[in-house]
Amino acid sequence: MRDGLDDVRALLPGVHLAPLDHDRPGGSDRATIRRVSAGAESLIVKTFRAPELGWVRESAALSVMPPGAPVPRLVAAGRTPPIVVMSDLGTGANVADALLGDDPVAAADAVASWAAAIAALHRATAGLRGAFRSALDGRAGDVPVDDSPLPADLDDTRRAIAEHCADLGIDVPAGALEQLSSLASLLGGNGPAALTPADACPDNNIRVGDRLMLIDFESAQWRHVAWDVAYLAVPWPSCWCSWRLPDDVARRAIEAYRASVGPGYAASPAFETDLAAAVAGWALMSASWFLPRALRDDPAPTDPRLVAPTRRALILHRLDGARRVAELPQLAELSGRLHDALARRWGRVPLAYAPAFRDRP
Repeated sequence: MRDGLDDVRALLPGVHLAPLDHDRPGGSDRATIRRVSAGAESLIVKTFRAPELGWVRESAALSVMPPGAPVPRLVAAGRTPPIVVMSDLGTGANVADALLGDDPVAAADAVASWAAAIAALHRATAGLRGAFRSALDGRAGDVPVDDSPLPADLDDTRRAIAEHCADLGIDVPAGALEQLSSLASLLGGNGPAALTPADACPDNNIRVGDRLMLIDFESAQWRHVAWDVAYLAVPWPSCWCSWRLPDDVARRAIEAYRASVGPGYAASPAFETDLAAAVAGWALMSASWFLPRALRDDPAPTDPRLVAPTRRALILHRLDGARRVAELPQLAELSGRLHDALARRWGRVPLAYAPAFRDRP
């Protein structure tokens, strides 16, 4: 049959598959996503462009998910070509839809639901590092895949921030870059950690009934839980929909996480300390990603469908938050110096609230 599903049929022998013609293929430059019928149900077929590490991470992560985790169910996976077949969660709204809407109550509820979904994922996967590591190894072939790439990411950040400071004439406080690197152990995978999609953006989820389900595990990794929860306080460091959240909305969502994940670490003073450290880490990591372009110019997104803040607004807002992290004084000082140098260069570039909260004073 010339419908492009022969590779999927090889993974699901005996299952009658047919494309759902009313849905055009979607996806990104990394993978194509199709919705297909499979008897009485529909499935999502995600075909990665080889060679693609995303297939290794996503198929490995979904393969170890216990029942009840707020993620799609893995139906099948194939290496050549790299395909993941998963349950179809439907076409419900996501958190980004609510943030870009005009109902602040619905948006605040959506953010709290996101926090509860992250907590459910952390609870479900807290003891699965070994299983995830084995699943990665079984798919990686000759190319080693780290279950926790954060130390390498922080090393890249350290080098990039040092270079930017040198170019901008900023004196780096003694010990600041070492304090940045120390986050790899302070907030490492041997602490309170779980499996995470790592890119849990406001559009990488789907409302299914009264529950929010998380999608897109192409960057799945094992990571300290504070890095995920800090998405609410930064907010959304790796995402296009990175508008500011009102403090009470972010705090309510963090409390929803704590209530959902249960007593223990999340109820301890260490949780707040680690959360602040993750906020500082995300501020400098994301600055290292965005500064090369922001120092040249700061255009609006080329895709008119993306209602997104500017890079300069994101960088300044995040560095201003990081400079307030008293638990990491050298890193806070570095963030403050970098913020002030960029503010002198760019002027005042405030980060606006998400559209749903624009009527806030």
